[in-house]
Amino acid sequence: MQRSEAMVGTCGAARVSIVVPMFNAEQFLELSIGSVFQQTIPDWELILVDDGSSDGSGKICAQHAQDDPRIRVVSQANRGPSAARNAGVSVASGEFIFFLDADDYLFPDALENLLSAIDESGADMALGNFCKQEDGASPIPQPVIFGAETPPFLADRRMLKEMDLLDYVRHFFMFPSNHLVSYCWARLYRRSIILRQGLKAEEDMQLFEDFAFNLDYLGETRNLVFVNKPVYVYVLRGTHVSASMTIMKSQRLVSDMQAFRDKVDRFLGAIGVDGARVEKVRREVGHALVHYAIIFLVRTCRQMNAENQQAIFNEIRVLVGSSVMQDCLPCYQPRPGSSRIVPLLMRLRLVWMLAMVCKQKGLRRYGKMRGAS
Repeated sequence: MQRSEAMVGTCGAARVSIVVPMFNAEQFLELSIGSVFQQTIPDWELILVDDGSSDGSGKICAQHAQDDPRIRVVSQANRGPSAARNAGVSVASGEFIFFLDADDYLFPDALENLLSAIDESGADMALGNFCKQEDGASPIPQPVIFGAETPPFLADRRMLKEMDLLDYVRHFFMFPSNHLVSYCWARLYRRSIILRQGLKAEEDMQLFEDFAFNLDYLGETRNLVFVNKPVYVYVLRGTHVSASMTIMKSQRLVSDMQAFRDKVDRFLGAIGVDGARVEKVRREVGHALVHYAIIFLVRTCRQMNAENQQAIFNEIRVLVGSSVMQDCLPCYQPRPGSSRIVPLLMRLRLVWMLAMVCKQKGLRRYGKMRGAS
């Protein structure tokens, strides 16, 4: 029986609506919610979206909403994080939207730093830096690079407009480990722009939905201020690697790759890019998509055994045989340390050999699966 949507708690308008999607996150919620209470400014509302949790998440959220009128709870049947974000935005009242994942947390001056930058610059998005934290280790600040030929950014702030944004996005295509453009957290969005343009997180996408939302938003605004202070802690827990090690669903991956390319084309049109430059960017997009496809192949093949081998072969066959994958493969430019044999085997569609090579890479990168002989 599906849970009907319900909402508890009320609060007046605030400058920032913090939207937290969650699913079975009871062990992380106190840290996440606590970091909101610790903000140096009080002008926020917290919207906790319980996406069909079966643990104690709902009870924790309800208790906080009862104790503080700035907190609201939205409960819905499980529909995924994008649907949860959309549900949170739909009830938000703040001038700005800030997304916080339930297993991460904020630095105390996060909202103050972002609001100060956006008020002084008039930008439509304020983007802060972030730290990574693995289990109990200390948070590690991440360097920020805005272009392939530029050193790490060391100044306090930088405005990005029009073609500066294109250069920043293109750097992500060529070096996809650049996280700042590929996530929705650690930034303020103007809620009026989201509503006026009808922008929503893509609920049908499972792999590139954050990046797609950012492209849609930047295509409407083209005015971003970057704050070179860590505002957000992205936590990599012991379950992170194992949770990401699901066997890929190739039809879903192919569909999301095509949607990714379509989003980029619309962004290029929105900011007025045409001609030879479009083709160059499309090749960079192809490189990025092959990069991600190799990651999914390696993670999947690491799990290969006698029982699932044929199913994995079938998934690989669908992926490498797809027109979008074959279109992208000639665009791939291996970096130092990147695989050269895997993309070659993908182009040749040598499924068995590709699976064996990727399995060995997966074992070297992640180790053996638990219980494997």
